[in-house]
Order: sequence, then structure tokens, then C-alpha cells
Amino acid sequence: MSTFKSIDIGFSECSVHDFLTLAELVDKTDFSRLWIQEDDQKSTWTLAALALRSTNRVKVAFGVTSPVRRHPQILAIETATLNEISADRLVLGLGIATGAIRNYGLQMEPLPAMRDTVRIIRGLLADATSEFAYTGKVFSTTRPQKPFRIPSLPILLGAIGPRMLDLAGEVADGLILTRRGCFSADYQRYAIDRVTNSARANNRDAKKLNFVGFFETSISEDGNLARQFVKKILGTYTIPELPLFVSNLAGVNEKEVQIVKQRYLEGDFTGAVEAVTDEMVDMFAIAGTPGQCVERLEQCSDTGLTAPILFIHGPDKLKAAKLAAEQIIPRLTIDR
Repeated sequence: MSTFKSIDIGFSECSVHDFLTLAELVDKTDFSRLWIQEDDQKSTWTLAALALRSTNRVKVAFGVTSPVRRHPQILAIETATLNEISADRLVLGLGIATGAIRNYGLQMEPLPAMRDTVRIIRGLLADATSEFAYTGKVFSTTRPQKPFRIPSLPILLGAIGPRMLDLAGEVADGLILTRRGCFSADYQRYAIDRVTNSARANNRDAKKLNFVGFFETSISEDGNLARQFVKKILGTYTIPELPLFVSNLAGVNEKEVQIVKQRYLEGDFTGAVEAVTDEMVDMFAIAGTPGQCVERLEQCSDTGLTAPILFIHGPDKLKAAKLAAEQIIPRLTIDR
């Protein structure tokens, strides 16, 4: 069964050395893109630069980086620099990171901030000879800056709520579905339809949009080991951070979810993990043997998703990546 245009991959927290080992492995396989998520532990841009220098084929993608951490003009400058390193293997994924707004004590409206960000980066990357300046509601660049002339650079938006989904259809080259929504085929359909309709309303060609989505992933030849392993992630991130409107759309058992959320909020992380049921693993993760993972991904075959991102947590990241390359990609990608 051919389901997706490609299969992408990403990895949860690991050492820089291990990350580069994984990147080199990915480069030798048929994964299309290596996605790097931004957090407060390591520099995403440094990891991207190292990955681009350590690989020759695979595209390296931000999933996502935020203008809350770097002004859009700086994002454009760093993007242009990495694009020069990469020979056009860079994909820019942008997200507003509302948690970072709170953590940094900032006051800004996410929607106009993201619209300004895309306009500034697009303007600076435009194939034009004139200098660029922009005044926005949140971000501006009043000092004229010569364009970097990378008009074809893909820019995708990470979005989960309806207004940001609409913005993705208006200004971006596609959508990144987050780990807190992509688990649900119903949410995928809703989000992809919303972005597609927005693109059409803005006289854009929706057929050119790319729809990728992060899945919490744990793969092992020992399926039970993989399923038990992923419960740690579901109990301490995915379920506690689950938006209510997503869970309602997905038909989640709210009583069971609330037990996990409550224990997490009380600081009982062990109890939160213990409250994650096998049924929750089936719903919220891609976990088990390669065959079980294929069956789970096939549930998304008709949602419009063009590429799932296997965000691998373990139990052994290197072995999991090899299993995915050997046993999942050949069964789920088009024209193989």
C-alpha cells in the first residue's frame, strides 16, 4: 500500500555526538527530511549547521523555530547562512511558541507576530534588487536590508488553532502538525481542510502545499518494550499539553486524560505515566514493532498528510531509525 509522498524523521533529546551519528545514518537511508525541534536544552541552529555539514542528501528542517527567540531579521540572516552551507537542503519551519512568550515575560499577539515574521523573512529572501524594510504590528525592520535572494526556500508553519491554521494557508508553503494534534486522523482532516480552504480563499494553489506531522514514535522488534517506553512521553508531555478542542475533535476519553493531567500538574510524574493506558498508546503514539507502526500510520492514509514525521524517542534511537528505514519506508511511500 502506497500512502505518503515521503517519510520524515526527528529525534527527541540526545547528546550532540549521538545526534550527529543519527543524522549520518538518516543521510544513508530514504528518509526525506531530518526535523529538529527547538527547546531550551540545545541550540537548534547549531545542530542544524552541524547536521548539514555532516550529511550530503537529506534535507534538514526546523520543526519549529520561533521569532520569540530570534527577531525575524536574524532568522532570515541565519537562514541565508545555512542555505549557503546546505546547497538548498534547508526547510524553515516557524511557530510562535506561546510558552516562550510567557517564560520570557513578553507581551505580544501570536497571530500578527507570525504574520510579520513571514513577511519580513519573505521580503529579505525575495529575488529583488531593492533594499527591504518593513513596519509591522509586532515586528519591524526599519534599517534597509538587501535581500538574500533565496525565493524558493520552503517556509512551513507549525499551527494547531483555527486562526493560525488560516494564516498557514494564507502565507506559508505548508503546515506542520504538532505532536499534540497529529495523533488524531480526525484532527488531521480538520487542520488540512482548514489550511487548504484558506489558501484557496487567498487565491493560492492549495495543491502545492505540503502537510507534515509529528508522531510520538517508539519502535522496537520487542513491541511491548516500545509501547511501555513511549508511555513516559505521553504521560509527561503529550497528554498534559493536549488542547481541549483537539481532544474533543478526536473523541478522547476525557476522564482518563484528566487523571493523567491532574497527576502531572500535582508533580506526580510517575503516577501520570502509570495512568497512561494501552488504549492511550494506541491513540496518541506510533509504538510497537515496525509492522504495528505501519498499521497505525495507515489510519492516516486518507487525511491529506503528505509526510509523517517519526519523532523517535527510543527505546534505542539508532535501532529504531534503522527499523523504520528498512521496514516502514518501503511499505508506506509512493512509487517505491
